[in-house]
Amino acid sequence: MVRYGFPYRPTTVTYDSVQKLLAIGTKHGIIKIYGGAFVECSLQHPSEVEIVQLVFRVNEGALISACRDNYIHLWNLRQKKPAIANSLRFIKEKISRCLLPIAFNSKWLLVGTYCGNVYVVNLDKFTLSSYKIMWNNAIGMGKSSHPGVIVDLSQNPDDPTRVRYLI
Repeated sequence: MVRYGFPYRPTTVTYDSVQKLLAIGTKHGIIKIYGGAFVECSLQHPSEVEIVQLVFRVNEGALISACRDNYIHLWNLRQKKPAIANSLRFIKEKISRCLLPIAFNSKWLLVGTYCGNVYVVNLDKFTLSSYKIMWNNAIGMGKSSHPGVIVDLSQNPDDPTRVRYLI
């Protein structure tokens, strides 16, 4: 199959500033990667599911995709034909956002959910850590109403060891 041009129905974009790669994810599970001269690659998820977010492991030759079917995939881009190296499925909660904090040397992926919780994935083992931030602990026990979905995860620009999330 031959593909060319800008991807149809893009849903997310990410950039690796070291390797100068741009990745675009689509509503149909396709990832297009663009780079310098003649660098263009097209990847297809096992199912045609919407890509929620893409995150590069900067200068590691790896890309993380979070999909609407609650799978997180780790793509190995160092091979001649890039492929999924590992997959992890969230069963109880739906994935809304991901963050790969620079302060932690790209070892821990933070995953926000529609329930307002944040989970931690160990990228070396590609397993879910026992550490998690539950919404009721984060905003205080005095609040009894659910705050909603995690709409953004970001590092604090003043202190990179801290993470901010928007509910």
